[in-house]
Amino acid sequence: MSTLKIIYFTRYFFKARDQHFVHSPFVYHLLTECIHQVPKKTSLKNYFNKIQEYLETVSYSLHYCSNILELKTKETTVNSEPWAYFISDIHKNKETQQEWNSITKDKNIQISIDFWSFGLIFEKKDQEKEHFVLFKNRWR
Repeated sequence: MSTLKIIYFTRYFFKARDQHFVHSPFVYHLLTECIHQVPKKTSLKNYFNKIQEYLETVSYSLHYCSNILELKTKETTVNSEPWAYFISDIHKNKETQQEWNSITKDKNIQISIDFWSFGLIFEKKDQEKEHFVLFKNRWR
């Protein structure tokens, strides 16, 4: 692991919180009823599938991006239904880290969640803009 990646992970680790620090009911339910239900040490594909199943129940369209730079080439207005993106490798290198930081500040994205190995962004017009840094797995 490169020195830069160790620094990024250390920052993530000290910023990350669990479900007790989440004030958004939408994010709290996503975390407790979906993300925490995925077994530890599983693949990103399993996380994506579980999140996709969960979001379908709340009428969201989830799209996959293999890296953050791929997101820039996609159109973020998908029909009229609310959308979300699952982005892997958001901390791959300095460039992707900077892109992730700029995306979290984008005015068209109301919710962004950093889970270290992947990130989620949501269009949720009825919610104030928030950025979360959360643990994927329960600590308690």
